[in-house]
Amino acid sequence: MSRAHAHHDVTADNVAFTVEALSALPGDAELAKLAARAASLLNDWENIESEGQRLERAVIRASAHVRVADVTLDAALSAFAHDLVEAVKGDTSNPLYGRFFAEPHEDVIAMGLDSEVPEVTLIVHALDRGGDDVPTALAAHLETLRAGLKLGNGALAARSDALADLGRHMARVEAWHESAEGSLHSLHGKLERIADARDLPESWADAFFNA
Repeated sequence: MSRAHAHHDVTADNVAFTVEALSALPGDAELAKLAARAASLLNDWENIESEGQRLERAVIRASAHVRVADVTLDAALSAFAHDLVEAVKGDTSNPLYGRFFAEPHEDVIAMGLDSEVPEVTLIVHALDRGGDDVPTALAAHLETLRAGLKLGNGALAARSDALADLGRHMARVEAWHESAEGSLHSLHGKLERIADARDLPESWADAFFNA
């Protein structure tokens, strides 16, 4: 194998080609042994690829759940804000409004779920503490907001875990490519020695690799 080939970014197709090429002469015990080594490497990749597909699907699932949790929490927050604005008769400088929203409620609702969750957490805590000046209409939103918050926290945690798992998987993919590179280079060296022992041309060893 040339030095250029030894440093090539080996793919699963390269390994599959070598597996099939080594299996083309089934009566050759030496080649059968090398074929088994290459087949094991390919099997590792197929397992890695299958796991990668599962993890990518998990990320898609988690992202979809975050989207649904976001709109669900937005709806709950919008309903609460509507009743709050009515309670203060549209006066957002009213202390009751400020107790729940430090900034305009429209801006909070427009936030992404990651930023919105901490804001709603504060609102839920404020509602939980209650107070004589908190209208019943506002207190009635507590459980809906709490449920939306639980859904949001769960979705964000699941997405974080899914992305972390995928990141670790990518490191595994990189490790396989490095291992495959070295393994094919080693296989080529063994084939060169077999060719030499059998008085075969160097091109014979090259034929087992899809450069």
